[in-house]
Amino acid sequence: MMLQNMRDSAQSWVAKVIVGVIVLIFALTGWESISSFSSNADKAAEVNGEVISKLELEQAVALQRRQLIQQLQQMGNNSFDPSMIDEKFLRTTVLDGLVERSVLIQGAQDAGFKVSDQMIDQLILSTPDFQVNGKFDSDRFDIVIRNMGMPSRMAFRDLVRQQLLITQYRNGYEATAFATPSERQQLADLENQTRDFSVIEVPVGDASAVSVSDEEIQEYYASNAQQFMTPEQVVLETLTLSRAGFFDRVDVSEDAIKEIYQREIGNLAEQRRASHILVEVADKEDEADAKARIDAAAARIAAGEDFAAVAAEVSDDSGSARDGGDLGYVIKGSFDQSFDDALFALETGEVSEPVRTSYGYQLIKLTDLKAPEVPTLESMREQLVQELKSEQVEREFVDASQELANLAHEASDLAEPASALGLEIETLGPVERLGGEGLASNPKVMNAAFSDDVLKKGYNSDLLELDADTVVVVRVKQHLQSEQRPLEEVKQEISELVAYNKAEQAAAEQTDQSLAALRSGELTVDALAEQQQTQWQQYEAVGRSSSDLPTPLLRSVFAMPKPTADQPVYARIKQPVGGFWLVALRGVATAGDVQSDGGAASQYQQFIAGQSGQQDFSAAQEQLSTDADIERF
Repeated sequence: MMLQNMRDSAQSWVAKVIVGVIVLIFALTGWESISSFSSNADKAAEVNGEVISKLELEQAVALQRRQLIQQLQQMGNNSFDPSMIDEKFLRTTVLDGLVERSVLIQGAQDAGFKVSDQMIDQLILSTPDFQVNGKFDSDRFDIVIRNMGMPSRMAFRDLVRQQLLITQYRNGYEATAFATPSERQQLADLENQTRDFSVIEVPVGDASAVSVSDEEIQEYYASNAQQFMTPEQVVLETLTLSRAGFFDRVDVSEDAIKEIYQREIGNLAEQRRASHILVEVADKEDEADAKARIDAAAARIAAGEDFAAVAAEVSDDSGSARDGGDLGYVIKGSFDQSFDDALFALETGEVSEPVRTSYGYQLIKLTDLKAPEVPTLESMREQLVQELKSEQVEREFVDASQELANLAHEASDLAEPASALGLEIETLGPVERLGGEGLASNPKVMNAAFSDDVLKKGYNSDLLELDADTVVVVRVKQHLQSEQRPLEEVKQEISELVAYNKAEQAAAEQTDQSLAALRSGELTVDALAEQQQTQWQQYEAVGRSSSDLPTPLLRSVFAMPKPTADQPVYARIKQPVGGFWLVALRGVATAGDVQSDGGAASQYQQFIAGQSGQQDFSAAQEQLSTDADIERF
């Protein structure tokens, strides 16, 4: 496991950046934080003179809250109640993230790190999430960044630029860290240590044979009164309003269907497959040289040379050059305006004149043209009807939800809201605070049911949004208070608990007596095995990551002190399911000289260096924060 962790820690920084961007590492920042810190109005914080506005903070908080809920739902926790989120803590955490990101970006810029447009293009074009059949696809790119919550391509590019800056800065520390031979050896000794030991299981005796007096039962009952209470319960009345119930109430006209169909097909965009040759312009002094190089490439192509071959030889875009300059299919707006103007003026197979773009000089070839496929009205009818109905249903559902909220707030019970909206009052329960089935499994419902206003004052609840399509109002019909269960009802239960506790205590005392006898030499291991009518289970050269033994036993064995040459170390370890292990640790062995194994030494070197580099970066980050002029408002 350790070696696998080492391999994982040794991945390139480029891979880390790609993964980092795709999994939305900007969740704590919000995209607005990447654009500008220039506004002086409504400040949330200021970092070395750069402003983080309250608007940016609110947008970042909203994004983080939404992502937190989505992550919990993806983990199967669909019953999570967003109202349980500590808003003050969330806001503080998000603001800290914004401040920390600003500090790091400024630190990277002050250290001289830079990210070129070409570097960003290469990363975007080579990211698998933006590709279809191994080629960059602009439609796929737009879909992915839209799902990320990004408002535009430029906002995403700015995000990538900032993340690359931070990653470069971090990599500057992590890539220069190292490990000494003694550190590598110490890690190897710990990771590869093995232990020889013997184990006897000491079970809990037969609890049914243990006598328990009435006095002991009475004492346990009095000392653990809260353990024997009936649960507090409520019987609820509920009114549920569902979006799905409105679809049968609305109709759409044929004219409306045709109108939305024309709008949909009008949005279909032509796609053009482009190849290019790029000659970068680093500064003004390189302008003439770059122009000469692109003119020479254009002349070679005009003379009959293959565009792809020239691209592979000349282009500074190494990513596309390997594919003959191919950029895949793009739509207008994929690149800057000058690139678009040139590409969309070409006929299939034509090559543009040299074009000056923000990246340098480019030759652009149109290799294919993909006209949009226009579906028929009938093939889209069901989808369009659903869309039109959804628009009407949305309005009616929102209006009805608001009416239900108002009526429930004003009414003394649920009868009037139910009559006004044609809803049926349903009874639920009795259920306890932890909930039950159906609506009772939703934390929002149970939190409202046991709130002071609903439980104690008898009010109807506020409108509860269970999901995007369902709202509910609840009212407590009956409140069943928690009560002490009578002793006679729980007497047998207590008797069994006390009997087991006594049997377990007797087993522990017996094991401790055996341990004392072993340590003093009064009892041998063989005599103990005979006395227990069992045998020692022998384990040789067991490693820390062994899966053959229970984890609590293995962890405790590796926490025991090292035995001497002539005297084992003994311990009693409690089993999770009851009973004990009696352990005799006989020997500890460490790894050989790790320096003699170049591969292993390299793995340990990478792991330790990675940890050291992370610590160095954390220290640098802490120093940047200490030195920064940070003010929170």
